[in-house]
Amino acid sequence: MRFALVSTQLAGCVAGVAVLAGSAGAQGDAPVRGLYHFVHSTADAERSFAFYHDVLGIELARSPFAPAPSADVPPPRIVPRAEARGDPLVSDLTDTKGARFRTVFMHAPNTSFGLELSEFLDIPRGERLGKPWDPGASMIEFAVRDLGTVLDAAKARGASVASMGEAPVTLPDGAVVLVRDPDGYLIRLKQASSAAIATAAPGQIVGTRVEIAVASTAASLVFYRDLLHLEVREPRRAAASELRSYGLDRGTLTETPIVIPGTGAGLTLLEFSVPNDVAPPEPFHWKIQDVGSPQLQLEVRGLDTLIERTRAAGYRFLTVGAKPIQRPFGRFVFAIGPDAELVEYVEPN
Repeated sequence: MRFALVSTQLAGCVAGVAVLAGSAGAQGDAPVRGLYHFVHSTADAERSFAFYHDVLGIELARSPFAPAPSADVPPPRIVPRAEARGDPLVSDLTDTKGARFRTVFMHAPNTSFGLELSEFLDIPRGERLGKPWDPGASMIEFAVRDLGTVLDAAKARGASVASMGEAPVTLPDGAVVLVRDPDGYLIRLKQASSAAIATAAPGQIVGTRVEIAVASTAASLVFYRDLLHLEVREPRRAAASELRSYGLDRGTLTETPIVIPGTGAGLTLLEFSVPNDVAPPEPFHWKIQDVGSPQLQLEVRGLDTLIERTRAAGYRFLTVGAKPIQRPFGRFVFAIGPDAELVEYVEPN
């Protein structure tokens, strides 16, 4: 397979889109202007990209800071592992001194934000398989044109099924199934509605959202609503059949959609309550290099003020000293969310 680029800049440092769709939609004094990319770390960039490309038709994208395509600019490619390099600024940004890294920029059809894979080398990393109800576990939900075709392709490439009965679960709005990619990262595949398909641009993926399991919705809203001033939509209690799609036959699930400008409800918080005879929730304590580590890259304004507000609210930072790194295209700093999810503040120049 022919692979396209990946800039050697870290996902969290340079990822994004050249023009963020949500920027114009931000309102009032809210610090968040949009979502550049959702990132999760991988153990093998080539293997992971091949899975997403072959199963879902996701393509590699050029770094938004790379030269504009022309006859003189080579097509993007994944930087070979042997060519991956470290960067002192990125080491401070991600607290990964001595590590090398590489980043895979990706574009999914009918998706308003970018997707990325990041791979860190020469540094210890965790590879724990998360349960859907483990606080800090994340997953990407893809609404697709033909669930059967996508599921068959995923299985053919070694994906395991995490839903009850190892099969899709039929819900009132369409069938859905939870699978694991080659790293064990959770992907939720959902049959898109006829109406959504009719208005979508070409491509197997009709829509994309990110889900994060949380220990407490109330605690998470202190971060996303009160600190970041993001819009919160009405929570809903999932039906018993929906629990089966997450691998549970009993318990409760409350979904709370979070609106990031430009994405609609691009982020959903999942709070599970599981019975005593089910494997209990095990909170994650993510490091950015850990396989599956979730990273939300938010475009913000007023970065210095936001850092001080975040610190005053009691949240920690991944970035060394909470000091933003400076690039020609902007400033970057990583905060740590309520369930150890990594939230990068990016203030573009």
